[in-house]
Amino acid sequence: MSEVQKRIRECIAEIELYAPFSPDVRSAIDDLREIENLITNPDRENVEKGLRIVTEYYERAQVHSSYVPTTTSNLKFIKEWLEKSKK
Repeated sequence: MSEVQKRIRECIAEIELYAPFSPDVRSAIDDLREIENLITNPDRENVEKGLRIVTEYYERAQVHSSYVPTTTSNLKFIKEWLEKSKK
């Protein structure tokens, strides 16, 4: 398992706790799993799609960073990894 996959799974584990309280969490989990699938074949299209998704969630996570600190820092790592992969 790559470092990016490990961090995606850490995000899922942390936010799953909030799933009963918000339908947005289930959507976020599905999107994180999609990113995990996209990075298994990191061609330009997949990297761009993953970057769009993770950028949106990273921006949204800033407001909740005190509740999901691991997710926030991991999303930043994943975003930076995708940006490097895009080049």
